[in-house]
Amino acid sequence: MLSLSRRHQGRKIRRRVRRDRRKKLRAALRYELEQKGKDEWIAELAEEDPDAGEYAEQAGPPKDAFVPPGAEVYWRAWHTLQFDRQYGAMGGESPIIFLSLDAYARRYGIADVEFEQFLALVGAMDDEYLEHVSRVAQAEKERAAEEARIKAREGIT
Repeated sequence: MLSLSRRHQGRKIRRRVRRDRRKKLRAALRYELEQKGKDEWIAELAEEDPDAGEYAEQAGPPKDAFVPPGAEVYWRAWHTLQFDRQYGAMGGESPIIFLSLDAYARRYGIADVEFEQFLALVGAMDDEYLEHVSRVAQAEKERAAEEARIKAREGIT
């Protein structure tokens, strides 16, 4: 009975750690995709123009946007496998192919419970990426529609 209780506690701990890591990895990836390039540009600008230093001080990742210790393997895996997906003819993207995830895990000796955690964390990062791609596509669609409305108002075809 005691071993079942310990096993159950171990699962609960793994789930909690996985959820915490999942949030931090997603936040770190979101920052990398959406803000990091802008922050680096502002830092370069601040080096050239002292007046821009105020903006450079405000730049930087949110507190929760970092790769937690021990999660570097998931971070590297997602960056290695991010292009192993199907791309639709109309511009859509699918999640990373399972066979790629499985081959990567086998190559690096990730098995059993660690493999389930690997799938969950890399999958969470991939979900964040796909949501980012969707947000960018939606913003582009809205921008194009607004441009079309402006041209229509001005009588430009």
